[in-house]
Amino acid sequence: MISRREAMGAGLLATLSAPPGAETTQSRDDAEAVRALKDIKGELETMGNAVDRGLVGPSLAAGSIGRIRDRFTTHLRAAGKFPDFMEIGYGLFYDIYDWHVRYNQQIQITRIAEQRFAIQFMFTQMIVRWEQDANYMGVPYDRG
Repeated sequence: MISRREAMGAGLLATLSAPPGAETTQSRDDAEAVRALKDIKGELETMGNAVDRGLVGPSLAAGSIGRIRDRFTTHLRAAGKFPDFMEIGYGLFYDIYDWHVRYNQQIQITRIAEQRFAIQFMFTQMIVRWEQDANYMGVPYDRG
């Protein structure tokens, strides 16, 4: 029977007595394996980020919602309150609608005139101007 000390010593002795070329081949193989694992890790992180974006979605201030909030902030700083109304294009309407669905917020859509409707976003009625560009964003304003 071989003792643990003999087994460990034999392994150490074999490592020390290996030819010099064997070490460099082993270290090259190890470096290639490390590089391959880093590449795999990078690809997995990229895939994870894509899945997060698809399932979780953008932050509360991403895209057109962020631009709308910037306009609200400008009005808030100038008037001391959030605007009562803001006109938007139909593309922004869909973004606001999707925001409400994504964050489980109550959707309040009202008909203003025969061909006008608005969606409530925060404290502001967002009036949809279907004849404008899809990404149209008017200047926020208060009641007359």
